[in-house]
Amino acid sequence: MGGPQPQTFHLGVVVLVKALACALALVLGFRAVSDDDFARVTIAQEFARLPVFDASGTSWLPLPFWLTGSAMLAFGRSLFVARVVAFALGLASAALVGFAAYRLTDHRKGAFVGAVLAAVFPWSVRLGVATVPELLTAALGVFALASLAGFSVGLRLLGGAALFCATLSRYDVWPIAAAFAGFTLVDALRWDNLSVREKFFLGAAIFLALAGPTIWIAWNHVARGNAFDFLDRVAAYRRALAAPDDAPMARLFAYPLAMVRHEPEIFGALAILLVIGQTSYLRSHTLEAIRPYRRPLLVALFQMAILSTAMIKDGAPTHHPERALLVVLLLCALLAGNLAAILLPRMNRGMRVVAAATGLAVLLVSLVIVRRWFRGEDFAVRQDEVAAGSFAKEALGSGDRILVDVVDYGYFAFVAAFGRPEDAVLDRDLDPRTPKRVSSFDKRDALLRKIDEARVRWVMAHVASPAAKTFGPPEFVHGNFGVWHERSWR
Repeated sequence: MGGPQPQTFHLGVVVLVKALACALALVLGFRAVSDDDFARVTIAQEFARLPVFDASGTSWLPLPFWLTGSAMLAFGRSLFVARVVAFALGLASAALVGFAAYRLTDHRKGAFVGAVLAAVFPWSVRLGVATVPELLTAALGVFALASLAGFSVGLRLLGGAALFCATLSRYDVWPIAAAFAGFTLVDALRWDNLSVREKFFLGAAIFLALAGPTIWIAWNHVARGNAFDFLDRVAAYRRALAAPDDAPMARLFAYPLAMVRHEPEIFGALAILLVIGQTSYLRSHTLEAIRPYRRPLLVALFQMAILSTAMIKDGAPTHHPERALLVVLLLCALLAGNLAAILLPRMNRGMRVVAAATGLAVLLVSLVIVRRWFRGEDFAVRQDEVAAGSFAKEALGSGDRILVDVVDYGYFAFVAAFGRPEDAVLDRDLDPRTPKRVSSFDKRDALLRKIDEARVRWVMAHVASPAAKTFGPPEFVHGNFGVWHERSWR
């Protein structure tokens, strides 16, 4: 399955649509999925100050920090730079998925419609502007899976390279890399008349697909004395959060249910098209449209099974599980767009009316019931912390440090906007795996001792903090957070 070669114009339109959708999300006020977005920015800022292989020093994989941190080395360690990088990577992801769409179908219009749909569904748009690596990782995964559907040895090598980058960005693509390597090995043994060069390319594709996990496991063994330290960290964190003790079966189906609940329109449209496509005169067209997706979807289902098993063992992400299955969502969007472009022109008038009415009903149900009554977790809204951090960035001189009132994980937003993590002194650690510490901001005397110990001249605090209430007027206040200079408490 080679698929038609996409014209630069077509991919350009897909990228433009993605840019407009992401710009609309920003205009509507979306900025971050969770506090992890800001935490990742602060790690990239530290990397820009002192580049190291393991930028986070935690279970987070390093490539996203290398990318954002490198941009900060060139353009400054600001939250704005991180957001520009996220936006640019979102556009690059749309181009990758668009190219994959053209490899997965012989129908040019179907590839285009699918690529546009993959660029604009809600989670694709959110992750196209958030400072997290999910969309780029998933796009690299989809690109690699598209290479499995054809006989191009060169494209298969590029697929392996894509997975090398993806597996150093997020763990959820590791099962995809393993399956990709397995299929590529099978093809290398099955394909006849391969030249030495082609065999080398296929071997290199397998090597690249598995190199990321191998490097990371080896690093953990050398640096931490435990090859799978990252798994232990994730499981310990989930258990420390005291998440609801769901039954094993509930955890097993948590991922597919979250996926359908968060993007019901995609699955509703896909279900309608597949049902209509079973009519006698459309069945052959439906089967032909699905055929190149068999391997990619099989691998995506394998990924879902592995992640669901990991969920039972506390080895899965702690929130917004639907993000980990973005590869499945992107593939379903591509398939739905392809089927729509192929089947709709071939339907008779009555069938089109039925399809349109059913589609409208599904849309109304998803908007009025599913998205309203089965809402997922809320997104991070940290305008106050970001505003305080932006003020501190301008007000504090070089070398000045500031004591940060750690109320919750929103402090990451302040530090990210401040742009100098090394000059932000955290009052306490909120890691649930460590003993809980009392805030110095609960009492004036305790806070003054902390200020003297930290040798700071500035404080960022919640306006309701008991100790902060005893200070004079802040230099800056925005909503619930303010910034005080030492003149306020001396």
